[in-house]
Amino acid sequence: MAPANKHEALPSRSGGISLLVTILLMAFSALLSGYITSTILDHEYKVIFAELQKDCHRAQNEFLTCRSHLTEEKNTLNKWRIYADQNTRACQDHVERYLGEAISAYKLGSDGLSKAINRTLEHESLQLELAQREAIRTTLANSNEILNQEVEALEKERAKITRQLQNSLADLETAEKDLELRDLERAECDTNHRALITCEETLNHAVLQGKINEEASNSHMLKQLSNQVQSLQDQGKRKEAMLEKMGFVVNNAEKEVQFWKAKAESMVEKINFRSRRDVLRRYGPGPHYVRITLSLSTSPVVSENILLKLAPLDIMSHTIQIFMNLIEDKLYVGGTFLLARDHILVAGPIDVFDPENNQRLEEQMVEEGYFPDGALMFQQYTPEFPHKKYTVGFSSGGGPLFYINIEDNMEAHGPRHVESEGDVEGDPVFATMVEGFDVIQKILALPRNDDDSLETRVQIVDTYVMKI
Repeated sequence: MAPANKHEALPSRSGGISLLVTILLMAFSALLSGYITSTILDHEYKVIFAELQKDCHRAQNEFLTCRSHLTEEKNTLNKWRIYADQNTRACQDHVERYLGEAISAYKLGSDGLSKAINRTLEHESLQLELAQREAIRTTLANSNEILNQEVEALEKERAKITRQLQNSLADLETAEKDLELRDLERAECDTNHRALITCEETLNHAVLQGKINEEASNSHMLKQLSNQVQSLQDQGKRKEAMLEKMGFVVNNAEKEVQFWKAKAESMVEKINFRSRRDVLRRYGPGPHYVRITLSLSTSPVVSENILLKLAPLDIMSHTIQIFMNLIEDKLYVGGTFLLARDHILVAGPIDVFDPENNQRLEEQMVEEGYFPDGALMFQQYTPEFPHKKYTVGFSSGGGPLFYINIEDNMEAHGPRHVESEGDVEGDPVFATMVEGFDVIQKILALPRNDDDSLETRVQIVDTYVMKI
């Protein structure tokens, strides 16, 4: 249906146009604002992009610079690493050397400390032992007096036994001679007896044949034969009585020899028992070691040591006690090594280089009872300790001279048979060398005189029993 009038239709059209214009303006303003905004954003983008490019170039330059620095630092680091490796190896070598030296020094220090501790302990034990020894000396003084008295009594008894044995041997020799004479007389008696039997047979034969004319002569012969028979019978009885008496004497002599032999064995057993007891009280159960310090008169003067290990106490108590007492009481100090022969090296309390010192040593030995009859009361050889190389023994006189075997000396110093002396007992061997073999060789290399005595003085400057 058409509008009522024309004026009512116009306002509607103008309103639509204004709306469209408004829309267009709004769109234009939007486009304009968008353009402006995009222009501003593009500018900002370009600015930001430029700054980013600058930053990128700067970062790239910094990266290149850092990479160059890194390369340089890497090279420097490699150099330092090589230097560090070299220093490390050198340090390791130095540390190893230091550790080796430190370990050696520690060992030496430890050994020195151990030695110092041992010496301290030895000193303390020595102090204690000195106190104990003083107490023991008082006890031993009395026991030594008793022992000396017993020794004197035993010496007298031994001399008495020796005389009795000599008398017994003389009686035995006389008895043997009498037995030989008796055998001769018995043979003569047998001859006479056979002659008597022959005479009796002849007489019986004459009687059977009835030789009456010869009766008187036969009777006279019979009487003679009877007298001879009676004389022979009386002589035989006397000889039988003599033989019986001689047998009684020989039997008594044998019994006396057995008695004194048992007595001597008992004395030896007692001496060994007391010697063992004194060693245990004074030096302990062992094993026992002895150190001898020597002074060689060389240029310069050199001090050397020899260490001896003594034989077991049970097999030769008396010999070991005597030697240990000689060592501990310093009775060898001042003595010398006398002879250097090919098979032995002899030493003792003798000093041929100093007459005054030699006189002092001799008087000391006489005072202690070791001179002139020897230090031992009896020889004490045992096959358990033979004369091997570097063993130590007393001389055949029983000490105090001693010698070191340079070689096996069983044939020369062991048990042997000598034509002029008969069976000879071996020299007592009581120790073995464990240190100082080079010292022995030095002494053997010294010049000697024609009698094998040493031209230079090798003096004993100290001796002591080691406490193990």
